[in-house]
Amino acid sequence: MPPALRRWILIWTPVVWLALELVKYPKNVPLSSGIVAIVKGFFGPTIGNFPPPYLLVAGLFVIGLGATLLLRRSASRAYPVTVLATGLALVAWGLVNGGLGSAGGFALSNRTGNFTWLCQTIVVVLAAACVWTWGAAHPERAELTVRNVRRTWRLYRASRQGMIGLWIIVAFVALALLAPFLANHALLSPDAQIGPAFQPPTLRYYHLMGTDDLGRSVLAEFIWSARISLVVGLLATFISSVLGAAIGVAAGYFGGWIGEIWMRVTDAFLVIPWLPLAMVLVAIFGHNYAIVIVIIGVTSWPGTARVVRADALRVRELPFVERAKAIGSRDTHIMSRHVLPNVFPLIFANTILVVAAAITAETELSFLGLGDPLNFSWGTMLHYAWQSGAATLPAWWYIIPPGVAIVLVVLAFTFMGTAFDEILDPRLRSREETAGYEAYSGQPMLAADVAVPLGDMASGFVLNEGAPRLPYGMEHEEQRREREPKP
Repeated sequence: MPPALRRWILIWTPVVWLALELVKYPKNVPLSSGIVAIVKGFFGPTIGNFPPPYLLVAGLFVIGLGATLLLRRSASRAYPVTVLATGLALVAWGLVNGGLGSAGGFALSNRTGNFTWLCQTIVVVLAAACVWTWGAAHPERAELTVRNVRRTWRLYRASRQGMIGLWIIVAFVALALLAPFLANHALLSPDAQIGPAFQPPTLRYYHLMGTDDLGRSVLAEFIWSARISLVVGLLATFISSVLGAAIGVAAGYFGGWIGEIWMRVTDAFLVIPWLPLAMVLVAIFGHNYAIVIVIIGVTSWPGTARVVRADALRVRELPFVERAKAIGSRDTHIMSRHVLPNVFPLIFANTILVVAAAITAETELSFLGLGDPLNFSWGTMLHYAWQSGAATLPAWWYIIPPGVAIVLVVLAFTFMGTAFDEILDPRLRSREETAGYEAYSGQPMLAADVAVPLGDMASGFVLNEGAPRLPYGMEHEEQRREREPKP
């Protein structure tokens, strides 16, 4: 296993654990509660209390993946066994969150609620063990992954707008995760007045952004709104990217009448007016952010599908795909091991851009009153500011903060998406002129380099621009120069 991968596991495992702890940290434990109360909050009953159906579905999927790896009878059984253990832990976590069911009207949720943090910790540790055993079982693939990640990060750091976008997102993510410590959630209650209505900002902490029409702290609303806006944007983007990538790869690989059917379905979703659809679904299912996430995810995948299909049409004509067909590989194997890894850089760059569109869509729905009235988002703040007449007073402190936050987040994701597009797309050569590029490598990074670790390294070759490459991308620099097109 590469030493760098081992260090990454040891560093990122506690970071992921802490982030998950903060997502469900109790909202009634502010910094004024004291160190003891804050530490106890990390082991409270709300920690890890995620919806049981999602955990059960994820657990069953991971169990199926582990069983598939076991049936392949690979040289190392530690990796598939660890994957199976992780799936079983996810299922147990979901059962614990659901109260382990009820028998004879006797619910166990009250008894098991205090162990949700333990289930979450076990799953995080097992997930880290999966990466560890994978690296030990596939040292060459792990080494290539480490090399490609380092190269991508070096090229990304050379992009000024990419780094600006990254730091903006890091700041807002930190604001969302640290919300329980930065603002008391009780101040969002309708009767939590800290001063007169529409009081301008002052130097007192909760008055830094003034008050709203009910005398509540705009600062507290702004901090807690970051959570909803980012979560809705990320989850909706996940749904959109999964649907778009799956349909795009299938339509591009199969082509013919199958591809035409998928593209006509895509065209149908492209012409569906998403705003009337949102109004209908909200009227049926009520005002909640689960419906908002589904609406945005279901209506925003066609663009991703079209982009992925165009690249999949190119990849399916490459020689290594033809060789895979000639030796009798199944279509699902070719799509998952060859086509998807080679179009993944495009999917990744497009996904970051979709996040910006999803956050904008959530803001529009919330501004129109179609969001969740029980939770604050930046769009909800603008909705209440408009209803209360803050724009005519003018109470600028109630309108500008959420508006500026939305603009900054959308702009940051756009910057990041553009930077990744320049790095991962081999057709965009502008990255060769970025600062620090020549200092790191004499050759441009290829999209196939990033895609190789996701594919089946032992099953064939990975190509770039139609030229064959050695397995694992371990050719010398002279060979790389020879297959580069001559000016």
